[in-house]
Amino acid sequence: MKKYLLLPVSFIFIIVLGSCSSHKYYTSSAFEQQTAHHKIIAVLPAEMIFTGTQPKNLSPEDIANIEETESRGFQNSLYNSILRHANTKKYFTSVNVQDIGTTQKLLEKSGISIRDSWKEDDKKLAKVLGVDAVVRMRIQKKRYMSDMASMGIDMGRQILYQTGAATKLPLPYVSNKTNDIHASCNVVSNNQTLWNDNYRRGANYNSSSEEVINEITDNFGKHFPYKKRNS
Repeated sequence: MKKYLLLPVSFIFIIVLGSCSSHKYYTSSAFEQQTAHHKIIAVLPAEMIFTGTQPKNLSPEDIANIEETESRGFQNSLYNSILRHANTKKYFTSVNVQDIGTTQKLLEKSGISIRDSWKEDDKKLAKVLGVDAVVRMRIQKKRYMSDMASMGIDMGRQILYQTGAATKLPLPYVSNKTNDIHASCNVVSNNQTLWNDNYRRGANYNSSSEEVINEITDNFGKHFPYKKRNS
């Protein structure tokens, strides 16, 4: 049973699995040439952008804390996804991925906070981390309503159909979407985007934040570049 008392935190990422989505990815025509000598890359904390109607019971500080928690969650999940999809029967990944703990320690040692890393120069970050390229994510969410409101619309719709009221009167469709989410992932080297992947999702109350984070990063991991065909 879902614990709806925790809804203020869970509003961040709630996606209907199997809902309409789209994606496309870009690879630079010079990717092979510019990455020929790459040996190691690092996954950065994800940049979080929340817009739309925000929960009234959360302060700006609460939202900032949630943003940073989700940022680290995306970073860790993408790191694991890249490793999980790194090697198959047909392909292997030609670069190493810096340990996520090492990345976090090096950023902290250099006085670069999670939020600072979202806007910091990519070239500087690569130098601080001792890597050839950095992997950035940007998550934009526009919120329309709370989980409870979304669930209420869904339950009301079910009651109308169960009682037959929906078949007697032409009722207008009311969306119970909580969020529109646009997620992007980029491989950047020398301030040039060498690869980019994008996903868009609609959302309602019916999935957990963990499921959503894993779903998005798993798609990025599947398409991640630096793949070489096994001989």
